Amino acid sequence: MSDPQGTLDPSTLGVSVDLVHLPTQVNLEMYKEVYMEVSGPCGYENFMRVGEGARLETAATPEKGASRVTFARDRITFQEEGAGIGSDLLSRRMEEVVRSLSKRVQVPVIVARTRNHRTLIRVPGDGVAAEWLANKALRLDEESCAPLGRPVRASGLRLQLPAQKNGEAMHLLRVEEWLKNPRMLFVEDNASWRQPIPLDQFSNIATELNSAEELMVVRIPEWLSQL
Repeated sequence: MSDPQGTLDPSTLGVSVDLVHLPTQVNLEMYKEVYMEVSGPCGYENFMRVGEGARLETAATPEKGASRVTFARDRITFQEEGAGIGSDLLSRRMEEVVRSLSKRVQVPVIVARTRNHRTLIRVPGDGVAAEWLANKALRLDEESCAPLGRPVRASGLRLQLPAQKNGEAMHLLRVEEWLKNPRMLFVEDNASWRQPIPLDQFSNIATELNSAEELMVVRIPEWLSQL
């Protein structure tokens, strides 16, 4: 998960996107019609009822992971597990599903969007995460922690990256020791957009997703490698 030049290479665990809209009433047959229309281009193989909504999903494989979309009364949730999909493919899948649903249900505006991206990154220098977080990320040296009378380890840190201009996402970043492997960092970014977007401008969401993906797979690893 790092190259000879020391650049960190994140390994994606999963990505999820929530599209929040005004509450709607949709019957199960409409969801089945959506499934029949998008199963080909999107690769969904299973349909199931979930509460008052429905879920479409692919069969999970080690190579491609799993993909699913869940419809609820006030939101559509897309989930991708594994590293087999990027923002471009996810955006196309989202457009297919939203376009199909909009033929049957009036959803004029997406009120808000959130994107959650979870990755694993090897600790820079192949160090131990708890020590690296304390010494490098938080810069807690022995002298500054001497009054505590014992060594200091850090389990993680959380940062908020506020939007700087209209249309940008606010990011909540979490960097923690991965308990399954002390030499790995668990990194999670939760991006949220609060500006409503009309459905006829839905293609603009691709730009938002690409921007959030760049932060996670390029900018955050670069920042961590320089600490």
